[in-house]
Amino acid sequence: MDFQQQLELVRSLQNAQQIEIDLALVQVDKPYNFAGNYFYVFEAPDQTSYIEVKTNATNQPAIGWVKQTGFIQPFTKLYITTPAGQAGTMKVLIASMAPELFMVVDNRSAISLTMNDVLAQLQGDITPENWDTEKTVGTAAVSILAANANRKACNVQAKSTNTGRIYVGFANTVTSSKWVAELLPGMAFSVDDYRGDIYAIADIAAQLVGWGEW
Repeated sequence: MDFQQQLELVRSLQNAQQIEIDLALVQVDKPYNFAGNYFYVFEAPDQTSYIEVKTNATNQPAIGWVKQTGFIQPFTKLYITTPAGQAGTMKVLIASMAPELFMVVDNRSAISLTMNDVLAQLQGDITPENWDTEKTVGTAAVSILAANANRKACNVQAKSTNTGRIYVGFANTVTSSKWVAELLPGMAFSVDDYRGDIYAIADIAAQLVGWGEW
């Protein structure tokens, strides 16, 4: 039984109750007289909307809960605070199940909409961000790749027929003594966690590099 099936099972129990909270209505320690041991926020306008919950008494510490989070812990009453500056409706599931040890439930990593971004990062692009004709590098620094917020990785390779050395750096201040990679003919520099500028300079004129980013 996967998590969604488990959630539907809990919702179908006769001793389960669904609470709808108007997030635009500011309230402090509003009491909910419902005993149980299962609390879960299953619907909210977004991942930043939240409520603060105290269990059993108002002198207990308040804990903030957002969509796809909850807890399993016996309680006889809940006190819920709705902070100001929010809008929309939050839906909470409260139920009684077999008593269990205290456990926090957090499924944001499994259900969050940002998982698509993580998957895209792991898979890489179908088409490259940028690549074109080889560039000529001489004794003055030249730009190889401009900063690109969409870049996942890039490669700069010295042409095999070069006769000199190429020095790669992150600014136009790169020199033969200030660099992050020294490329002999045929050698390459690759990076998959940098999205800024890449410059190069050579120790002699008319050296060539291939380049690309994706």
